Amino acid sequence: MEMTRMWFPLLCILSLTAHFCTIQAEDCSMRKLYNIEDEKFCSKDLDIIYPDIGIVSCIYIPNCFDFSLSLSKEWNHPLVRYSKAQPGVNYILIMVDPDAPSRQNPKYRYWRHWLLTDIPGWQLISGQDLDGDDISSYRRPSPPPGTGFHRYQFYLYEQPNGISLYFLPEELKRGMWDFEAFVQRSNLGKPVATTQFMAMNHIQ
Repeated sequence: MEMTRMWFPLLCILSLTAHFCTIQAEDCSMRKLYNIEDEKFCSKDLDIIYPDIGIVSCIYIPNCFDFSLSLSKEWNHPLVRYSKAQPGVNYILIMVDPDAPSRQNPKYRYWRHWLLTDIPGWQLISGQDLDGDDISSYRRPSPPPGTGFHRYQFYLYEQPNGISLYFLPEELKRGMWDFEAFVQRSNLGKPVATTQFMAMNHIQ
């Protein structure tokens, strides 16, 4: 479902007979990120997938068909697919919001949404549900009203052998997380892939 314009099935009831039809949602296009800096952050081989909408890597999630509402209230964690993963290697996935409470005033940067370790590489290749260990369980994106689009960024690392990740006492809260210090302290090195999507509050 990786396309800039989507077609959505609607149930049409004509007379007493139910028929399926499709309409083109002219105001519900899946737009690619147009900011050069944001686009460069997106690795082409790392896919973030919410089954109800498809691949959301490097796009704006449209504020229609209740997508924004479902993202923040209903959908569980996304599926993650990395085509270049090595089957015998474990990986670490980190999801953060660098725009808390807004991109113009990110005083709570970074907000930690998910941290998953011990992800088998073969699961990333297939894009199936991940069996890793939730060090920080998934929290749905919930950008405040009036704060515009937030970036939701995903960092994928090869997991070093014998690593033991831990949070300092001040890191137990999700907001104002010193993500870069955590990565350095944990000797994670550079991510093998990164990507992001953008979303805004559903009432904005």
